[in-house]
Amino acid sequence: METGKNAVGGASGARNGDDNRRDDDNRDDDNEGSPSPTRPTGRDEVRSAVMREARRLLSERGPNVPLRDIADAAQVNLGLIHRHIGRKDALLTEVMQDAVRYGAARLENLDDAGEAVRGMLLGASSHPEISRLLAWLALDREAAFPPMVDPSQRPAAALRRMTSPPPAGDVELLLVFTAVYGWPVLRGALLDALDIPEADRDGIDERLADLLARVVTGAAGSDR
Repeated sequence: METGKNAVGGASGARNGDDNRRDDDNRDDDNEGSPSPTRPTGRDEVRSAVMREARRLLSERGPNVPLRDIADAAQVNLGLIHRHIGRKDALLTEVMQDAVRYGAARLENLDDAGEAVRGMLLGASSHPEISRLLAWLALDREAAFPPMVDPSQRPAAALRRMTSPPPAGDVELLLVFTAVYGWPVLRGALLDALDIPEADRDGIDERLADLLARVVTGAAGSDR
């Protein structure tokens, strides 16, 4: 009887082994049809992938994130970052300058300071990475703040050039930039601290943007 059981067990095991091999073959066939993730190739693809992951990781973990972690996230060799961008301080500078240039470019064709500020607040709320990175840099005394682009190319300079209507003054600009860079970082904490119900949080970014648009042009109290 034991021999019969062993024979049955052996036959069953053989069948299971055949089934498992067929399952493995089927999985291999499925994998052949699924595209494998492609690694960035060429200078432009490498730079784009590195800049994207650098913005994300630097904003999440601060300026001390290892360069190797950025390379791994971007799926590039560490040496390619050194070749196409440089050391981590150079990468940090690239990230900050790229953000400043992008912000200024969005204001280039605007002449209404209120409209410009409204777009700045909504843009920063939708993409808070740079605001978070600025907060990290401000709080980390050992972090070297990267050099910014030429002052004439910064968003503040673009706002000062606007005339229809222009900014009311430097104090208004200080308040605006405090909100633009601070709100994306502290948004959740401030809403919770003020016990603002979830139902009342819909559209709060737009309402704040409208208020800042009036503040920067000095029109905040004109309708009262």
